[in-house]
Amino acid sequence: MRCNSIVLVCALVASSARAQTTATTAAAARVAPDGRLVATLRVGAALKAGVTKADWTAVTMEGFLHKSVVTAKKDALTVHASSGAALRGTADPSGAIVAVIEDGMAVDKLSASGDWFRVKRDAWVQTRELKTTVARAPPLVGGAPVRTPAAPVAPPRASQGAPQRVAALPPRTTPAGPSASAPDPSIASGDFAAAHPLVLRAAPDGKPSGTADSAARLRIVARDHGWARVQSEGWVRESELIPVDSSSVSAVSAADLRSDPEHYKGSTVRWVVQAIAVQAADPLRKGLAPDEPYLLARGPGSESSLLYLALPTALVASAKALPPLSYIMVLARVRAGRSDPSGVPILDVLRIVPR
Repeated sequence: MRCNSIVLVCALVASSARAQTTATTAAAARVAPDGRLVATLRVGAALKAGVTKADWTAVTMEGFLHKSVVTAKKDALTVHASSGAALRGTADPSGAIVAVIEDGMAVDKLSASGDWFRVKRDAWVQTRELKTTVARAPPLVGGAPVRTPAAPVAPPRASQGAPQRVAALPPRTTPAGPSASAPDPSIASGDFAAAHPLVLRAAPDGKPSGTADSAARLRIVARDHGWARVQSEGWVRESELIPVDSSSVSAVSAADLRSDPEHYKGSTVRWVVQAIAVQAADPLRKGLAPDEPYLLARGPGSESSLLYLALPTALVASAKALPPLSYIMVLARVRAGRSDPSGVPILDVLRIVPR
């Protein structure tokens, strides 16, 4: 009887703790430690953690994929999206993105509902890019939880394993008069110069996100296990900037736009399309202004749907310079999911990237 009581108490203690693992960066999930890329996680993505191996942790991603971005063979699904497929937390085009799964990757089907598959995929992530928190339930006495007053919260203390935050830099000051020994006033205290042309990454050991040449002045804002997170300042032409839209997706197809044009109106998509020709709109093309320049394209991906991609003035020249029938990646906002009289989707191009 005493043994059974001990087992029961242990079970209650174990059940009072719930561990949750989340990604702390845009981490790379791989087939094996240092293996092929499976997916890029979104910050805060909830995962199921498993065994650890050296500096790596086995994880399982779960979520929903739209049927337009996978090919199905019984319970085996393969992602078929050249720009990657958005794995969402809910079966909804506006659901939070858990990860972007690479083209050609296999996933396990758990269930199907309407136009969505619920799937999972195992991968490996570097342990330092994960955070596991344990939420403890109140102790049970007589079958009811006992609430205890919260303890005073002590000021946070830095730990050796956490990234070290660098204090804000003081404003730059200019010396009152010239001095041969005065430091270069263009370099603030705490700024660094690149020792050579650098590759900037989204996370330590992550995918490249840009470059910095040896003339760049960089400011360290955090450090983590030999890596430094940096900021840089500079000037660019405003016409070369586009608004950051975290809702941009590649999972939506042209068929989706035509089937529910009002739902997708104003949505931002990231597609790979085949460029055909730059043309000027005639009065028969409703939804486009007379003589408005647009790129006639086919896609996205393996779809053969025609698309009208309305071009801003700043992008007309680069669109005309594209080789005939070349493939490009476009970031575009849906103007009309189904235009009259042809039913062709019209999108406003925000960015063109040749492939």
